[in-house]
Amino acid sequence: MADTADLGATHRSVLVSLAGDCAETLALGAVAWVTGSVALRAQTAASSAAVAVEVFLLIGVLSSGRSPDETHPLGYGRERFYWSLFAALGIFIGGGGLGLEQAVSSALHPSPVDNYPIAYLVLAATIALEGFALGVAVRPLLRQAAGRGISLRAHLLRNTDPALTTVALSGGCAVIGGAVATVGLIVTQATGSPTPDTLASAVIGLLLLLTSVFLLRTNRQLLSGRGVPLPMLREMSRMIASQQGVVDVPELFAVVVGPSSLIVDGAVTFASGLDVPAVEQAITRSADMLRQRWPSIEYVYLTPVPQARPRRATRFSATADNGE
Repeated sequence: MADTADLGATHRSVLVSLAGDCAETLALGAVAWVTGSVALRAQTAASSAAVAVEVFLLIGVLSSGRSPDETHPLGYGRERFYWSLFAALGIFIGGGGLGLEQAVSSALHPSPVDNYPIAYLVLAATIALEGFALGVAVRPLLRQAAGRGISLRAHLLRNTDPALTTVALSGGCAVIGGAVATVGLIVTQATGSPTPDTLASAVIGLLLLLTSVFLLRTNRQLLSGRGVPLPMLREMSRMIASQQGVVDVPELFAVVVGPSSLIVDGAVTFASGLDVPAVEQAITRSADMLRQRWPSIEYVYLTPVPQARPRRATRFSATADNGE
């Protein structure tokens, strides 16, 4: 299971975003209807999609927190991947698709924009709310990235909690989208042409589409059993090989089974003549070292073998370093 603090941070981030998106959708919808702004309609569509996204994420967070049982011996962690996939689809269709549809419709049938002061006031309020929700989501991501000694960008690419990543990226899109809509309205007011407002709607739609493609790709990898980076796997192999009595680690792999949850499985060749208690102690020490180095490792299965087991997987030699 994921760390309790991480679970709490994800749950809190989703709830804060859900509350903010509900309020923003009502406000943006009303102002878009009053002003006739296409960019505001695109923001309303994005905000409406965000509400559905947060609901999917909340279901995923709650369902993935269940303890392992007989039907799910490795836990329910992948439930979060499943529901996060629906959230990414919601951003793709409800946010990006509707935003672009609004832009095309406005380009073909332009309409005047008015009531600018109200539009600016609501946009400022939504940007502030989304900025607050974004801060709530980004803080745990920054803490996790710092703990692993990597950048926030690298952590987003490797993160195994798609709910937190989705909240952070959708919040960032909302802040950027609000700024783009504001610029579009300012230029439209200055020029008297609805074209800048239409272009702002198109930019918002494209931004959401790109974000959803990234999230869809991430969730597809997690659902299909994504492994860990090769350098990490090699380090695991070297740690196991350093144990007394271990001759070789001919095979080792690690798979993501839930948010911040890994399973490690491998074949280990021991020195001839080593008795059973010594083998068991070496396996126990290896598992303890791996979990100490990577707390996300929950399950470790190391099997003593005279040689590598037949499996269609990359083979690793812990006793040889190829320099990569």
